[in-house]
Amino acid sequence: MSLKLTTRQVGDVTVVDAAGRITLGEGSSAFRDTIKGLVNQGQKKILVNLGEVTYIDSSGIG
Repeated sequence: MSLKLTTRQVGDVTVVDAAGRITLGEGSSAFRDTIKGLVNQGQKKILVNLGEVTYIDSSGIG
């Protein structure tokens, strides 16, 4: 399963829900770009929900 990312607001917190695999390449790039985009928009409180992530390699952690 490829990586699926969705974002939602809970109060003043932006929640990033991730599902699937975070691996070197497309998955880690999409994850990094999503987080960078939120930071660039001025989001200060970001919670990453990895509950539905089935696999993460070292590039996904970094």
